[in-house]
Amino acid sequence: MSKEKYLILVSEGVTDCSLLEVLLEKFLDFLPYHNLKDLPEIFRQMVGKYPNVNGGLNRQDSPTFYHNDQVSVAVKQANGYSNIPKKIAGLIEVLEKEDLYAGFGGFLIFCDTDLKSKEEMIEIFRKAFLENDVLYENDALNVNDHTISCKLHLFPEHGNGAVEKLLLDCASITYPFLCEDALAYRREIMQDQYSDLRKKHWAKDIDIQEFYADKVQFGAVSSVLKPDRPVRFTIKDEIFHRKYEQQYQKVTEFQLLMQFLKENL
Repeated sequence: MSKEKYLILVSEGVTDCSLLEVLLEKFLDFLPYHNLKDLPEIFRQMVGKYPNVNGGLNRQDSPTFYHNDQVSVAVKQANGYSNIPKKIAGLIEVLEKEDLYAGFGGFLIFCDTDLKSKEEMIEIFRKAFLENDVLYENDALNVNDHTISCKLHLFPEHGNGAVEKLLLDCASITYPFLCEDALAYRREIMQDQYSDLRKKHWAKDIDIQEFYADKVQFGAVSSVLKPDRPVRFTIKDEIFHRKYEQQYQKVTEFQLLMQFLKENL
């Protein structure tokens, strides 16, 4: 199934990747690949395999794969922002080893800033890429005499936070009453009587506790919509519906992320 361009979307964790996947499927009209034989060679090399060790059962992680008429996209989880440059460096090794640069459009990174500034995040990535023998500057990676496009979208555009803020903003459009009650639950958990519990199980820093409060609030929404499934199924199946797309577009961070994907895919 030959395409004109191949791209790899890389993000921190399962929540971020689930969001990217649902945007591709529900709002950008990408279709998932279902058969290994249909994958372009560049993506076949990325499919996880069981370790070649007697008795080994742990399967190496695989991306998810999507396509439209012109473009194929892999969505790759890095398990933390600090691992993103290392994951990308490993994928570049695959490109180099198999000589798969033809048609490769580059990498797109989606990452939370948390408590850092954009400038701090860019510098963190620059240093981490350099540790993996890759030069990162001006939205490009330079390695082995190749220049590879590498565009970065940091969330949020202004201030600090993690992706759950965006998910909650969109969920409040789809399920306003449920989200109001989840917000009340969050406020209760943030009361003084839970202070010791939060410090023990979340973090001592109150700013970091706010990030976890977003996760707890979204977890409350998810537990109602998908009581027997992980959060990623809530994101993929329940939070986003095409009939609300115009309302989602009024959420600034949704609009900016969609713009980033449309411009670069």
